[in-house]
Amino acid sequence: MKVIPIQSCQHFPECGGCEHLHITYPNQLKKKQELIGELFRDFPDLSIGQIIPSPQNQFYRHKVQLPFATRKIGHKSVLTIGLHNRDKKFVIDQKECRIQDKDLTTVVSAIRHWARIENLTAYDERNPSGFLRHVVLRKSGSTPEILVCIVTNYGDFRGKNKVISTLPGYINQFLSKEKSVSKVVGILENINDQKTKTVLGHVEKTWSGRNLLNDRIGTFEFQIGISNFFQVNPFQIENLYTLILNEIRQGAIVVDAYCGIGTISIFVSGKAGKVTGLEENTGSVNLARENAKRNKVENTDFIAGNVLSSIKNAMNEDAEVLVVDPPREGLDPGTINLVLQSKIKKILYVSCNPETLLRDSIHISRKFHFDALTPVDMFPHTSHIESFSVFTR
Repeated sequence: MKVIPIQSCQHFPECGGCEHLHITYPNQLKKKQELIGELFRDFPDLSIGQIIPSPQNQFYRHKVQLPFATRKIGHKSVLTIGLHNRDKKFVIDQKECRIQDKDLTTVVSAIRHWARIENLTAYDERNPSGFLRHVVLRKSGSTPEILVCIVTNYGDFRGKNKVISTLPGYINQFLSKEKSVSKVVGILENINDQKTKTVLGHVEKTWSGRNLLNDRIGTFEFQIGISNFFQVNPFQIENLYTLILNEIRQGAIVVDAYCGIGTISIFVSGKAGKVTGLEENTGSVNLARENAKRNKVENTDFIAGNVLSSIKNAMNEDAEVLVVDPPREGLDPGTINLVLQSKIKKILYVSCNPETLLRDSIHISRKFHFDALTPVDMFPHTSHIESFSVFTR
């Protein structure tokens, strides 16, 4: 039976980008609320709040990573760019998307046009061969700025400078045709010559413009690079961070693990006495320090290094609140054990994976009470669920 989406998209349901486009948004929220209730039913005293809807549930995604590929259409092999189909057998040639920002879809079209005109080849992991691997795009939620990153398989070829010089013109032409006010402030190349599923490599070059864009959360301004973590739905960030802020006592000493470029640390700095941010990525730590200076925040300190090794020193006698926003894998057992043995009074856990949150909650609950959980719909039309949890000793 053909599934007809509530909000039409020519790629649904073949595309793997969103699973719930055929369900009305209120019913999506209801299903996610029920899933959270079912998953955490064994915590009888847990207060589960009402899911917070996204203020914008279409065209909300402000960062995308799309693979290049080659697909046979008729008698010709053509370069495609988009998301994989649900079975991950091929890359859909994206013509529209209901969840990513419209200007990013326009830029994707311009890059496809450029790559075909210049006869560039898509990476084939079976060989491996081909030049173009992925395009990574990031748009500011509060300014017209866009960063473009072309992920390539190798760094150089004859005539490359001439080829890359034509890309800005195509992008500007396509954005102008759509009467967009957005502007590309930087075009980057990331070289990933490894046989890996990881999108980004370790070498980044600037083809034109700059490698950072400007964005804002509430009254705070941030500079963000193409590889830095930043929530992809800018319409929900302040809602999520306000939940964190409300759980911090005036003047409390806070440890912010997995702090990235310092967004949470800086957002809560006005209420906290001091915030120590921990982050493995040295580049993100350097940006966090710059972002603190940019916002004239003086009560933050950012430490680069493995979270497990640095968290022990950060959670000293005075530390009262631990904020964690780990990747989908959740917290590792060593970190949880350190927290349980510390004198931290409260854990504020931001999770993008209910299953790993459930696993971690069982361990944390050996010494902490699981007080509250609030789902936050960061990813409308998908099965992903963001949430915010409060644990007190």
